[in-house]
Amino acid sequence: MSRIVCLSDTVSLVRLAREEVTACGHLLTPLPGARLNDALRRAVRQAAPDVVLFELTNALDNPHIYFFLRSDQATRHIPVILLSSRPDLELLAAALGADGYLSLPLDRAALRDTLSAYLDIRVPACAPRIDVPRSTVQRYASLMQRPPLMAQVAAGVSMV
Repeated sequence: MSRIVCLSDTVSLVRLAREEVTACGHLLTPLPGARLNDALRRAVRQAAPDVVLFELTNALDNPHIYFFLRSDQATRHIPVILLSSRPDLELLAAALGADGYLSLPLDRAALRDTLSAYLDIRVPACAPRIDVPRSTVQRYASLMQRPPLMAQVAAGVSMV
């Protein structure tokens, strides 16, 4: 089980992230994402996350939290995925050196795909199907319609 910290003050975002993360068998720890203080620093260090989801807002202290994550020895190498509705999110993520980014409103599949790059996420049931040639499907169907081999032997059918 992996540990994920979600730094956000948006209740609906935290709820959606928690549903997706726990469905994949991981633990989500929500922490406030608007103010950088000693309590937040200690909480992030104690959580020892494998990934950080970080909602980037326009709050004054908000970008400072990202710089704390990158400068602190305990969190320096933890992947940080930025979450924001800002139109320049891709550019901002590249400038900051974030490991990933997701636009808000958050898409569940996009969250799962992004987290799977950093965590062991099982393949969802809605995975794309593999195309099988029709002839292969027909051969399999014809084999399934034959009586089982042991039933043929018991009935005295010659196998030669």
